[in-house]
Amino acid sequence: MRGLDYRAGTPGGGRGQKKDSPVGQALGRSRGGFTTKLHLSCDAQGRICALALTGGQAGDCPQAPGLLASHLRAGQAVLADRAYDAGYVRAQIQQAGATAVIPGKKNRIVPLAHDAEIYKERNHIEWAINDLKRFRAVATRFDKRAANYFATCCLIAVLTWLQL
Repeated sequence: MRGLDYRAGTPGGGRGQKKDSPVGQALGRSRGGFTTKLHLSCDAQGRICALALTGGQAGDCPQAPGLLASHLRAGQAVLADRAYDAGYVRAQIQQAGATAVIPGKKNRIVPLAHDAEIYKERNHIEWAINDLKRFRAVATRFDKRAANYFATCCLIAVLTWLQL
């Protein structure tokens, strides 16, 4: 005769991550519940150059090297908000010969200066995000799978490049 706990194991079935787990689908806890973060970089005209998806609780800074690697060139200025203020991000930008226009975090011991006039042009990235989010499928994430959601975002990015 079996005892009450004849099915030993985790209550969800498997021992590892399931294929449909929130972690595998770029979903994570944030203030508003399960959310997805869209990380992107754009050019001076506000056209999206690179995209990345993470869960809502993920930090911004770890995504920066991948976003910058594809289109970072010498002589250009890289504008980013305080979330991207890290030594390794600044080092990658400097190594490429570009200029980092990133305000220092408030908790920095030695404050860093940045060009406030150039930093005003950072609104292009906000415009790019608004261009993506004006499509309801992106703003509310209708897609269950992260790959489908990412494909929708890429399709909209292409449409913004084509100006359709």
